[in-house]
Amino acid sequence: MPKLLSQFFDRLNLVYGDRSFFVRLKARLLATVTLLVLAFVPLNIAKIVWIEAPVIVPRVGINLILAAGCVLCLWSLFKGRLDRAGNRLALTMTLAVHVMVLIVSNSTKALEPLSTAYQIFAFDFVILLVAIVFAARWVATVVFAMTAVGLGGFYIFMLRGASLGPSVRYAADTLMRDGLLSMGFVFVLGIALVQMTEAANQRSEETLRHSDSMNKDLMRMEHQARILSERRRELLEIQREFISMVSHEFRTPLTTIQGAHFLLEKLHTESPNPSRSVAENAEKWLKLQASGLKTLSKLVDQVLMLNRIDHMTGEASLEQLSPAVVLVETVAQFNNSMDSPRVVLQNDMPIGFTASMDSRLVKAATENVISNGLKYSGLDKPVQVRVYTEPDGWAVEVVDQGMGIPQEDQAMLFQPFFRAGNVGTVPGTGLGLAIVQRAVDFHAGRIEFESSKNAGTSFRLHFPGTVRPPVGDAAPGLEPLVSGQ
Repeated sequence: MPKLLSQFFDRLNLVYGDRSFFVRLKARLLATVTLLVLAFVPLNIAKIVWIEAPVIVPRVGINLILAAGCVLCLWSLFKGRLDRAGNRLALTMTLAVHVMVLIVSNSTKALEPLSTAYQIFAFDFVILLVAIVFAARWVATVVFAMTAVGLGGFYIFMLRGASLGPSVRYAADTLMRDGLLSMGFVFVLGIALVQMTEAANQRSEETLRHSDSMNKDLMRMEHQARILSERRRELLEIQREFISMVSHEFRTPLTTIQGAHFLLEKLHTESPNPSRSVAENAEKWLKLQASGLKTLSKLVDQVLMLNRIDHMTGEASLEQLSPAVVLVETVAQFNNSMDSPRVVLQNDMPIGFTASMDSRLVKAATENVISNGLKYSGLDKPVQVRVYTEPDGWAVEVVDQGMGIPQEDQAMLFQPFFRAGNVGTVPGTGLGLAIVQRAVDFHAGRIEFESSKNAGTSFRLHFPGTVRPPVGDAAPGLEPLVSGQ
């Protein structure tokens, strides 16, 4: 039995789980009262049968009707209709008691009419409390009217005509007069108390909702503050790394250029007609100067490109172009600048395929990935480039056989100025992959990569077929979707 009751109330909690605490408590109380009344019915029937009371069949029938009302009350309760359940229980109990009194009064002469009056008064008092607490206002009013009429009718038709002694008559008159007054007082006071309780509950619910709203706002503000703090920390770290990089990377080519320029000036001043050896030295210094200028120019171009992408909105030039043509031009630029071409292009594009793109950004992305593949691979190792279509767009895959990316560095790979720990003395700025990510993100694409240390790296840049330029500043880049061991 305890297990059944526990399951019963657990199911009730599920039905009213999203309601307020006040409603949940009210539902549990109504269920408890209904179960008590339902348990009372078989006991009362057993008592009627045991003592062989007059009009036994109608009495049993009324009790069965009361049981049916309790079952309907529980059914409404588990349907989530709390007010309807309370209405059914209050009306059923009122009708059962007063129909029982009517049947008994019309069928038999009560042996102890005053005792019957006390019983009716006790039942009506309980029923009135149930109606006030659990039923609607109009139902509670109907119940009060029915109990008042029932008690008044019993007094008029039973007690006044009964043969009672003076003291018993006085008790009967007092019961009816003071009893009706006390029930009226309980009715008014109960309605007022229930209204006050509901008002207080509503106020507490509003306060709770306001508190929850404030807590959510505070949590949102705290989350935004954490994001801003983290962003500020990242910006400060980037600024620190940028200054450190500029102080080192910019100084080296500038020092080279300044030294070459000084030597050339000295050569020009001291040797108006230079010899062959002097001319060779001058040519060597000029090459050093050109190399420094090239490095400095590339670094400045990458910084400007990254900044331009980060603040690019509608200025992007989106056109319907052939990705194959763009990749052929990009690969040709690399191969034409090398004595022995190392970039191998595999074109798996269908003839006539075009896609919406900004050719400058696509070239910048593919150039940086190919350049990294060449830079971090041996001089005899080729870099494989494949361009192909996908169901929702197209993609470029670049595979090298270089030193690979350590597992511990892969999470930070697309951060500006970040360089993996195994690059050694290979020159670089750490901006290439940041540019790749910004360019791909601008096209609403995605990046995947797989890499193993000393076993090469594979990058896949996925682009959609149709691109809409973003509104406002470019969004921060996405994290790589795949990383190898």
